[in-house]
Amino acid sequence: MPTEHKHERVARLLRESLGPPGSALPSEAELVEKFEVGRGTIRQALATLEYEGLITSSQGNRRTVRDGRRWEWPMSEWERAHSNDGDAWANTIRAQGGEPKNEMRITTIEAPAEVAKALQIPEGTPIQARYRVRSVDGIPHQLSESYFPPFVTDDNDLFWDPRDVGVQGGLLAATGHKQARWYDTITSRMPTADESQQLRMALGTPLLVHTRTGFDAEDRPVRYLVTRMAADQVEVSYNLEA
Repeated sequence: MPTEHKHERVARLLRESLGPPGSALPSEAELVEKFEVGRGTIRQALATLEYEGLITSSQGNRRTVRDGRRWEWPMSEWERAHSNDGDAWANTIRAQGGEPKNEMRITTIEAPAEVAKALQIPEGTPIQARYRVRSVDGIPHQLSESYFPPFVTDDNDLFWDPRDVGVQGGLLAATGHKQARWYDTITSRMPTADESQQLRMALGTPLLVHTRTGFDAEDRPVRYLVTRMAADQVEVSYNLEA
């Protein structure tokens, strides 16, 4: 049986004794005294638990136990969950007992290549972009970007309302551009430093990237959505019929 190194033993004992989410761990000095090892060993053990996503990094404060709950994102149903009380994502989070929050910024950009291809428009076309930081219970959960072709947003005041507008059936349906089908992709990669910081991701956690292109009844793309999430904080589900 392989020998257990000091930092591995400390990491195991800490793992077995973690408190509820949000509870604070003892300070490094207290752990040095408790386990009778050097500070370097304690830091190695804590780094192991950080990498596993079990605790937060210190960043000048005491480390705390992370909340390991995954919020379900039901992709087959959430587009139909829009209401006057909020958008579909917010309503699905509320249904799970969470408190959603959207911070949104609306701007005009020149369509980059990926977005132009999805919307079937020339690269560089001026389009509307809506950037959201979605949070659950005050914790950043998603970075969401929506892009629309000009024929959807031009001369449509509702699309330029700076508030996070909740509309029965969704913004597209309410403005005469109801989606008839969607094309989705799901990929993963490691986050950039900025993404990791914005989402407060645990060390070593992959980023889940979901894209959805919505098409109207005439099969024209009416929206391209890109959503980035920490892979350990979400469960993406589909209900498919034969």
